[in-house]
Amino acid sequence: MRWDLEEKLEDALVSYLISQSDGSVRIFAAWDRDERQYPCAVVHVAESGPVSEPAAWHDSRELMAQVAVMTEGADEVDSDARTIRTARQRNADARSEIMNALAIADLNAQLVLQDVPDLALSMAQVTTTQRTVENQYLVTTINVECIVEPVTGS
Repeated sequence: MRWDLEEKLEDALVSYLISQSDGSVRIFAAWDRDERQYPCAVVHVAESGPVSEPAAWHDSRELMAQVAVMTEGADEVDSDARTIRTARQRNADARSEIMNALAIADLNAQLVLQDVPDLALSMAQVTTTQRTVENQYLVTTINVECIVEPVTGS
């Protein structure tokens, strides 16, 4: 049995988001070695645990995926230095593209369709978002709660 559930879920989310993206937001998995290009969304599974207190370690696991939508904190300007879109609007546009893909009733089914080997998903839903500023970047973190099971025999 393999215990790379976090990486498998990241792979499923990245694959799904790429399939839904028009290309204006670049999609990366956490710790991907590619240089970040903005705007982007970085998928990271930061936390996992048993679904309930009395659950055995090998039972279904609750994983909290975080999708960080990041844009540069600078206005988009034309060649005459006129503002085309503010930094705030650029962040809202990127966030909307990712939220439109994630905030759907059948997110779990869409992730299953990505056919990531050895990943058994039984739930996936957006829970909360948080907006912050990190250095010169506007960041919206979208939390996606998932329930997965380790696949035996892999």
